Order: sequence, then structure tokens, then C-alpha cells
Amino acid sequence: MQRTLDIITRLIAFDTTSDRSNLALVHFVRDLLAEHGIQASVLSNAEGDKASLLATIGPAVAGGVVLSGHTDTVPVSGQNWSHDPYQATLKEGRLYGRGSVDMKGFIGLCLAMVPDFLDAPLKRPLHLAFSYDEESTCLGCLPLIDHMRDTLPDVAAVIIGEPTEGRVVSAHKGVHAWRTEVTGVPAHSSRPDLGVSATFYAARIISELERTANDLRTQASRGELFEPPYSTLHVSTIQGGNATNIIAKDARLHWELRNLPGDTPDAVRARVDDFTARLALEMQEHSPECTIQTLEDYASVPALTPEPDGKAETLAFALTGQRERCGVGFCSEAGWFQDRGFSTVVCGPGSIAQAHKADEYIDIAELERYREFLIRLTRHQCTD
Repeated sequence: MQRTLDIITRLIAFDTTSDRSNLALVHFVRDLLAEHGIQASVLSNAEGDKASLLATIGPAVAGGVVLSGHTDTVPVSGQNWSHDPYQATLKEGRLYGRGSVDMKGFIGLCLAMVPDFLDAPLKRPLHLAFSYDEESTCLGCLPLIDHMRDTLPDVAAVIIGEPTEGRVVSAHKGVHAWRTEVTGVPAHSSRPDLGVSATFYAARIISELERTANDLRTQASRGELFEPPYSTLHVSTIQGGNATNIIAKDARLHWELRNLPGDTPDAVRARVDDFTARLALEMQEHSPECTIQTLEDYASVPALTPEPDGKAETLAFALTGQRERCGVGFCSEAGWFQDRGFSTVVCGPGSIAQAHKADEYIDIAELERYREFLIRLTRHQCTD
């Protein structure tokens, strides 16, 4: 375990907040693998300031299992840490530091297991796939996934090591976010009849979004794997107007859908588009300058859908002894891996309850249990 803790400590020391480069960490991982004779592919983004990494251990044949995690972390700004977030601190059976549980603990454990992977008589490979920008756009994994599809023999399963306390997660909700921009006509507040209030119309849109959210809660499909067991929708921020005595010309609202795997986001978007189209026509009766436009706010992430007889779930259940499916409310890169054709589950060490907060930590006991999982996975890859 000391080797694992040493590597995780090195990983935590790299500030890989999503708005910063992760190259120093990726190069550290590349060099560490090279010390064991493993040549990793480093896939840079268009700007050249970030990269993902893919490495294969074992024979270049079909049936490989991918262990995947993201290298980026959320910011520490505005959080009251008891320890330096980029200096790993071991205390009372917990390893503290930014990214310790999300997901540098998982990545560090996989890297610490490399000598064990190499010593095993693998008949099918283990692949390490580490991405970037999961915490911001969740798009950094896409070039990595495409590269895997182009270069790897058929993969049996992808295991995303997000913190699930070692439980096999077969489903998670998707996330889709939009911003709706309303353009009205400004006027002096003493003559509102000469203007068109963007904020009034934005308020009507918010009311429709609330009605939609209530319908999702009471009328739509249920997903008993989730809490809450229905798709959710909320308005996160609102901006509008620039002075108390001016009829507001502009308003903007941001809204987000967390959809069950069985609920299509297109239906929600179509309902909102239909409503706003009717509002826009009403506004344009006063002035053709009025508009309502809805745009994607940030990248969507597909839901992870349970796979009937899925190879990843079957394997992970066999390795853990788990029998019942479970789902989580947070999303992950698993949705994208599945969307691109890979059988995928989420299963990693630590608790999501410790992620994204001050004094983030991972229990050493969680790392030890997950190491046993990786040992069982290694043995499986050695069998006929």
C-alpha cells in the first residue's frame, strides 16, 4: 500500500484544476509507465495544453478491460481547507488532498498495480485510459474514446473508477444544460407601453420550466435505481435588466435537466421550444426586434443505461459478488463510453460524498478493498 500512497501523493501535488494544464501529471504518468517498459500514447488537445493518456499492458488481443479515470479536479477557491489541498496528508486512516477521491486515488492505485499486472500471465490486456476536462465539459474523453475505437482490439468492458465505494453502478442520469436569452425593447419605466420587458417574458418561461419539472416528477417514467426516481429540471441562474427605471431589454436564464436513462432530453427541449416560439410571436406583435433563443449552455453528457446481459456489468458483478443493479444521480464519462459503443460500468474506491468539498479525502481501507478488486480482475484476464 505504501507504493500506492506514494504515487497518489505525487498525483495530488499536481494542480490539475480543469481550467489549467494537466500536462505535468500526464508526463509523470507516461514516464512512470516507461520505467516499466510500457509505452503510453499521449493525446494532446488542439491547444496543446492538455492531454489524455492510453496505455496497454498485456497482449494486443481482443477481450481487454479498460480502467479509466479523469485527471482534472474541481477548484479549491472559496473552500476552507484544514490542510494544503495539494500536499497529501495521511491522518487517522484517511488520505486528504484535492483529487484524493475524485479521481487520483483510483488512478494512483491503478499505476501502483502496474508491476503486478506485468508479473501476471495475462491472456487478455488491461488498458489504462486517463482523460481531462471531465469536471468542466466532459468532452476531454471523446478524442480518447475515438482513439481507442481506432486502435484497440475489441474491448470487453470499460470500468470508470469514479468513487462508488466499490459498488458496481450500471446506470446514471444524463445532464443537459441550456441558456435561454430573451431580447425585448427598452423604454423609460414611466412608459412601459413603449417597451417590451424581457424580464417579464423570462419569468413566464421560468414558470413553464417549473410546470415541466412538476410534470417530470408526477407524470413521467420512474427510475427506482435513482434518488429522486424521476428526471429533474431546475433554473440555476437568472440575469436581466440594467436599471430600475428602464424596461428591461435583455434577460438570460440558465436551466438544467438531469434525465433518467429512459427519458429523452429532446422531448423536454421540444416542449420548451414550442412554448418560447409562441412567446416570441407575442413579443413580435409589439416589435420585430424581439427574440427568444435557447442555446446549449455547456456540453451534454448522455445517461448511462443498464445493458441487458452487458459484458461490463457481468464481469464487475462476478468480481465483486454484487447481484443487484444500482444507479447514481451524478453523471460521468461512462455515458460517453457507452454512447460510443463500449460496454461500461462505474466502480471505484471511496465515496462521492467526499468529492468537491474542502478536506476531500479517501479512506485507506477503500483503497485496500479496491486493490483486491484489481487483483481479481487481473486473475480473470489470465484465464482462458
